[in-house]
Amino acid sequence: MGERLDIILFGVTGFTGKHALGYVHKFTSDKGRHLTWGVAGRNEVKIRTILTNLEKETGDTSISQVPIILADLSDLQSIQNMSQRARLIINCCGPYRFMGESVVKACVEAGTHHVDVSGEPSYMEKIQLDYNEKAKEKGIYIVSACGLDSIPADLGVIFLQKEFKGTLNSVETYLKVDSEDNSLSGPTVNYGTWESAVYGLAYENELRPLRAKLFPKRLPRLEPRLTTHKLPFKAPVYNDWAVVFPGSDRSVMLRTQRFLYEEKQQRPIQIQTYFLIETFWKIIFLAIFGLIFSIMTKFQFGRNLLLKYPSLFSFGFFDIEEPSEEKIQKSWFSVTLLGKGWKEKLAGPEDQYKNPPNKGIIAEVKGKNPGYGATCICLVLAGIVILTEPTKLPKAGGVFPPGACFADTTLIEQLNDNGVTFKLVKEFDIGE
Repeated sequence: MGERLDIILFGVTGFTGKHALGYVHKFTSDKGRHLTWGVAGRNEVKIRTILTNLEKETGDTSISQVPIILADLSDLQSIQNMSQRARLIINCCGPYRFMGESVVKACVEAGTHHVDVSGEPSYMEKIQLDYNEKAKEKGIYIVSACGLDSIPADLGVIFLQKEFKGTLNSVETYLKVDSEDNSLSGPTVNYGTWESAVYGLAYENELRPLRAKLFPKRLPRLEPRLTTHKLPFKAPVYNDWAVVFPGSDRSVMLRTQRFLYEEKQQRPIQIQTYFLIETFWKIIFLAIFGLIFSIMTKFQFGRNLLLKYPSLFSFGFFDIEEPSEEKIQKSWFSVTLLGKGWKEKLAGPEDQYKNPPNKGIIAEVKGKNPGYGATCICLVLAGIVILTEPTKLPKAGGVFPPGACFADTTLIEQLNDNGVTFKLVKEFDIGE
């Protein structure tokens, strides 16, 4: 079969894959790297068209020589063949609940690393339950949630922990997605995020029994407890209203905190995630929409409608069609992280403080084009770091959330260099 390629981008003709392609081309040869790569999908004509377009955009004539691997999720042998051709698969074929496991299984059997942009907690946690030990045996790394869900939030907490210089007790995250010009038509966030939300909510009842198997031991109950704001409230950032964020960020971050507690004896941080909304009337509207959305996800007919008409049901925030290039370039996101804890450190991760937290910290993770730019930058760099920094990854391999996998790597620094910035905003004392 010959020597393996370093990377295969699977699903190159899809929404995420098309935008990830340019970053694979750039980052595999960036900073003195000489990583080999290929692309995979089921339609060779479409793949060649996309490669030709990239060649025209970049002027790089070597793109015409990029290996093309035909792989179709309905043909498991082709997926196995693809997995045997690379050291790492960047998997852009969702929804992962239905299409992800066969690729992971093939990667584990082939001893091939795997990254994706899944935002479905039940899928990610099932993969960890079923494949963690098998991945360890092969010494490979399987990492989901490597896009906007959930690298900014998960690595944002890692960044906050390193900057805090004390003991961090709790973190609240505030996600804001906006555009520099709201008059531009088209969606702000990509369709895959909408798809993940539909399936994530539809199958949330699977999580409790799944977590009982995956995490039989409860984390220590540390004080003071972080209060969840169940009703809308004025956020301490951007002067916006905040509501609980129903996405996958919190579940991903808590898996990272569990790993750090169990493997590195670090105090597990309490976490809550919120989404920022500019006006209160939008919150009322969102509450009505959320109720309808929640009910519709429970029925196959409702899910089909949500997936077929995302623009109608999200009022243009999501769509199957891509936004204009101008809309893409003017959209942006930020994740503001508000942490509280103590200046002092105690000996053990379960030790209790007698006094309330006396120190606060605020950091921000920010980037442009959340659906197509930042997501793909995070995804591709995550894969490259697995290949180029093996000694900085958790020992032995396994199935990980991004924070657990990349905490000791240079991924944050590389994201900073490529437009997804991690910034310490301020530290402050909390009054006695």
